[in-house]
Amino acid sequence: MVLDSLFGSILISVSEECTLDCINLIHRNGINTTKIIKKEGLFSFKVRLSKAKKVLSLLDKSGIKVYSIKGEGFPFLIKRYHRRAGIVIGALLFCLIIGISDNYVWQIQYSGNENIADSVVEQQLLDAGFGVGTYIPDVDFYSLCNVFLQNSEDFSFISVNMEGTTAKVELRERKIKTNSEDIKASNLVAKYSGQIESMTVYEGKTVIEKEDVVKEGELLVSGFLEKTYGFDIVRSRGSVYAYVTRHFEIDIPFEKTVKEYTGKKQTDKELIFFGNIFSFGKNIDGSYDKYDIVTDRERLVLFDRIKLPMILNKTTVKEYKESYITLTEDEARNEAEKRLTELMAEELLDADILERKVTPVVTEKSYKLVCDVYCITDIALEKEITVD
Repeated sequence: MVLDSLFGSILISVSEECTLDCINLIHRNGINTTKIIKKEGLFSFKVRLSKAKKVLSLLDKSGIKVYSIKGEGFPFLIKRYHRRAGIVIGALLFCLIIGISDNYVWQIQYSGNENIADSVVEQQLLDAGFGVGTYIPDVDFYSLCNVFLQNSEDFSFISVNMEGTTAKVELRERKIKTNSEDIKASNLVAKYSGQIESMTVYEGKTVIEKEDVVKEGELLVSGFLEKTYGFDIVRSRGSVYAYVTRHFEIDIPFEKTVKEYTGKKQTDKELIFFGNIFSFGKNIDGSYDKYDIVTDRERLVLFDRIKLPMILNKTTVKEYKESYITLTEDEARNEAEKRLTELMAEELLDADILERKVTPVVTEKSYKLVCDVYCITDIALEKEITVD
């Protein structure tokens, strides 16, 4: 099939009644055929362009009528566009580019970045001087990895290995210590005021009892453990559940500022091709007072399958104007209720809600919702003990 496309082939159609005679004639003369089709009363077969003249002569001598002849492949493509030199030259240049492309990075595959997107890694590699279209012989991979790690706060290890034109990038994300991991000794104090409902303490000395009423900041579990000869300081661990009342307020002004896009926009484009940047369509002149910037990065794909070493960067500046709108009381109430629902879902994720009281407060300037939630929640807050 590839040779047929390269050297050209002929699709010949004869009457379906002549199928058997045609097949016997071709095979007796040692001619190979491909793409045999029977359709709409015709028998069609394909032969190499170099054999076409012989086949047509045999058919003519045998009295088999040829209904159609169709040429396919590169020779016919050149003939069709021989007056359009640009297309032919472009095709030849494309073949040349494909030929030398083994020295360039066509694709990058990432592994090990479980929590960080490929696009973030791609940008960090670009900052280090490596990406799709980079000339491989010029890359010092040892220096590349060192520069990448020096500039990146996200990774503790990277290796880049080439398999043909594909770069295999292996990563190890940096383990970021949280503040709690650095704590060696601590107490548990009350995050909110309330009445103790239950508690489970794994480490530390409990200093409160069930049904005790505690205030915010009061000690619940101590990290100081008395021993026969002095004391130990430990990190307190556990949960202390209490009946508490949480207070929330959402205030929505009747007058608010909104952003409206005018429809005007300016765009800059640049093509990154084999590591070189070609700018075109530069229209951004900074004439807008208020605007948003949108950046798109697109890898060019040929025939929806072949990823080319070309990246199109598109920067769009969209103009907007700010205007004031006045909300009705119903609109303000709906927005306030929506925000209150979102806030409670975030703040009371693990709480057992027993009672909720919502009071609307309407003034000339705003619509306010005041909400008191009676619930059972974990009030244990770890507080580090600093030992000198």
